[in-house]
Amino acid sequence: MSKLRISLPTRIFLFSFVTVFLVVGAGFWTLNQAIRAKIHVRLKESFQMNGKLSDTVSARYRARSVQMLSVLSENAGLKAALGLLRELPAGQRGSAQVRRTIEANLFELGKGLEYQLMVVTDSAGHAVAGTVTRPWGTIPLEPLPATFIPSPLIGVQEALYEATTVPINLGTENLGSLTVAREFDIASWSPSGETALLQDGKIVRSTLPAVVLPEVESQIRSKCMESEESCEISLQGESYLALSLKREDWGPDVKLFGFQSLDAAMNDFTRDFVGTFLWIGVGGMLGALLLALIGAYSVSRPITNLILRLKASQQAGHLPSDFPIHSSIDEMNLLASTLNEAAQAVEESNRQLDKANLEFLETMARALDARDPYTAGHSDRVSANSTAIAEAMGLPEKEVDIIRIGAQMHDIGKIGIPDTVLQKRGPLNEEEFKLIKLHPQIGKRILEKVGSFQDYLPIVELHHEDYDGRGYPYGLTGEQVPRGVRIVHVADVYDAISSDRAYRAAMPPQQVLEILMRGSGTQFDPEVVRVFLKLLRERQTLDRLLSEAQLAVCYEEPSQP
Repeated sequence: MSKLRISLPTRIFLFSFVTVFLVVGAGFWTLNQAIRAKIHVRLKESFQMNGKLSDTVSARYRARSVQMLSVLSENAGLKAALGLLRELPAGQRGSAQVRRTIEANLFELGKGLEYQLMVVTDSAGHAVAGTVTRPWGTIPLEPLPATFIPSPLIGVQEALYEATTVPINLGTENLGSLTVAREFDIASWSPSGETALLQDGKIVRSTLPAVVLPEVESQIRSKCMESEESCEISLQGESYLALSLKREDWGPDVKLFGFQSLDAAMNDFTRDFVGTFLWIGVGGMLGALLLALIGAYSVSRPITNLILRLKASQQAGHLPSDFPIHSSIDEMNLLASTLNEAAQAVEESNRQLDKANLEFLETMARALDARDPYTAGHSDRVSANSTAIAEAMGLPEKEVDIIRIGAQMHDIGKIGIPDTVLQKRGPLNEEEFKLIKLHPQIGKRILEKVGSFQDYLPIVELHHEDYDGRGYPYGLTGEQVPRGVRIVHVADVYDAISSDRAYRAAMPPQQVLEILMRGSGTQFDPEVVRVFLKLLRERQTLDRLLSEAQLAVCYEEPSQP
């Protein structure tokens, strides 16, 4: 058998080709591993940096939320409703009226704010009312959660929210708490690649396809839970780098993982270099090594520049929106473009939040500066008595609710009256009385700008109109004054004469009774007076008044027509 004979040129070609092939192959493999390691490190740094920036933005958002909640939690309506709830017997603490009152306050407090969920709990931690924002508008939260434990991440009605909670206190006593939240957007944490949120080792939110979630969950539990920063998993034959990000306020059982395909990144980075390595193979080992060094530098430089800019932006506390997108690497352009969009979205969100904060705080400051300390207690009592009268008269539930809330706000116009007049000790002069008489119309002007408060305007504006037309501001008579207004008028005068005022002490019981009975048919609607006196008698209040007044004639209730 003859030996295979190869010509010298062919042999040189073959040996040179094999040598260059081995050198280029070894160089490519070495470069591949180096690039893979750099991609691993740079992606991890980029993800962590982006997470820190997002965490900083979230921390500022939470700080603003706490500041805003500190103001919202001082809302007199919320405190009054929770106080009323606390006074109710245990079996009545699910009162629909109290819940609607709190919901009405939450609707008003939430206007202009970006929260999707607002929940109020009582002092025992039970949810008593809430609102949730849907695409079509804000609605009451129904049904309420059976258990509600405030935490940074809460699940309500199959949605996950980032929440902030502050207590609602009356002095040193806790009445409950107010929780506001915005929906957790898992996509916002993945400028590129995929993301999964795990709680107690189980995926609760993810941008990954649902079909791969069991496999991802299993590999994370076995490979990544002990790792503090990153690990590698295999998914459908492809290698992924799983990057862990912790949020201190989420607790130790909650982890956020970002997933980057190492194979895809490697393919994208090395695709253009294969032909180059074959072309420079005839140049030998030096050429291969030189091009390998140039290739490594050209790959790492854009990522290095991006990391340097991210580090600088972290120190400045501002995420820039002008990352260059003219790199020769598509993935770098995609990452830079996504970061630019995220930065613009964060900037716009902060701008809107700052605007809402400013407007809200200005409004609250004006209201708090002008608030009369007497009004809250007086309004609570007038509201309670008005509601009792309306229910005793058998009025529809909706009308009773309007009377209850309208009575609560009937003196809101006194915000515009100077404290020197409201708290004056002694009779008012003519000018001061003219000022006091303006408060119904001031209250109307305050509330008429809020569309949902239109039903309460008659009570606020007309609660000083007398049955015989001698009241103010318009001198209306009889049925010209709405029924709810006539009810609140009686309750208002009763509380005013039976309680202490800045300018005088409470009137004696005899005088209170005489004023109510003498005013029936003149100052007051006689039917309302009749029902109110019946209520007082049922409370054993009328018997006490009659005894103290030593009246010789017993009051007899008029017969029904």
